[in-house]
Order: sequence, then C-alpha cells, then structure tokens
Amino acid sequence: MGLTERKEREKIELKNLILEASRKILLANGQDGLSIRKIADEVEYSPATIYLYFADKDAILHELMEMGFGVMNGYMMDSYAEKDPIKRIHTIGHAYIRFGLENKDWYELMFNSDKPMKHIEKCCEDWDQGMAMFAFLTQTCKEALNQLEIQDVESDILALHLWSSVHGLVNLYLTERLEIVQRNNSSELVTKTLDAIIKTVFR
Repeated sequence: MGLTERKEREKIELKNLILEASRKILLANGQDGLSIRKIADEVEYSPATIYLYFADKDAILHELMEMGFGVMNGYMMDSYAEKDPIKRIHTIGHAYIRFGLENKDWYELMFNSDKPMKHIEKCCEDWDQGMAMFAFLTQTCKEALNQLEIQDVESDILALHLWSSVHGLVNLYLTERLEIVQRNNSSELVTKTLDAIIKTVFR
C-alpha cells in the first residue's frame, strides 16, 4: 500500500472513530451533553483535529442521523420485497414502529431533533435517506390507490398522513403517554392502532 492510500485509510478510520465517539457520548448524555471538546477528549485528539473532518457539532449530528437511517433501512427489508402495495404499507408501518420502539436514541436524533435539520438548511443539503424512504412510501401509496381505483386522494398526502400517524404513535409510546390509555402492553396498543388506521384508510 502506497503512502497516499495509507493516509486516505487513516483519514477514514479517524472519521469513523470520531463518529463512534460522538454516538457513544450522545447515547450516554443526550445531545446537550455532546460537544466538540468532549468528542476530542474521547478520541484523544485536539478539537482542531475534529474540525478538520466536521464543520461543527451539527454536521456530526447530521452524519449520525444518516447512520441511523442505515440502521432503519435494515428494518425495511421485508417491505422492499413485498409486491402487494397495501400489504407493503402495512409492512412499512410495522417496520417503522419496531425501529422506533427498539431504537429510542436513534429515533430521537432522526425525527425529533432540530439540530440535523438546521445543518441541512445551513448547508443546502438533502435529507437523502429520509427522503428516499418517504419517496418509497409515497410510491407505495400511489400503487395502492391505483389498485383500489381511488382517484380523489393524492399519494403524497396519504403518505404524509400515514407517516404522521406512526410518528405520533411512536412518540406517545416513547414518552410513556400511552400508559395513561393502557398500562400494560402499550406496544401492542401501538400495533393494533396502526392496523386500525390502515383498515380504515383502505376499507
């Protein structure tokens, strides 16, 4: 391996080390506990070195968010293989909920934090993986509406309706608000509610 290749590999390794350290701090202390100084201390480099790889903390949070979507993508594999669009919507919804309930910290960062979105606005970047998943849901809604010959509903509006529904259910569960409605088996309540929503929409 030549000098150039070795230096490039070392850059990638250090960047990954910074991201892993950031994720570790984030999971332990939350976003308010994450700082460039703490990251630098964790990886045993100077803060100036961190800034060589990331413009600021928001940029780190944005990349972590993209990593989170990579994790979420694994939950969606069955959805990608489902041919029937109505069944696919059901599978997407349940995969989304399972990801949210099993990965609270990732979910908070990806869907409830303003930090990554501020970075996107500042740098004119796209919410790449998030938008790709929403586009997949929208296309699925379009196929389902065509299959049922429903013409007075827009596919992107239906997709937004379904997304907001599952997002609300996940947040109610994560903040333990569902305990007010049902003390036991609140996760089962989430899945039953999703099933009822889908049945109502596509009855």
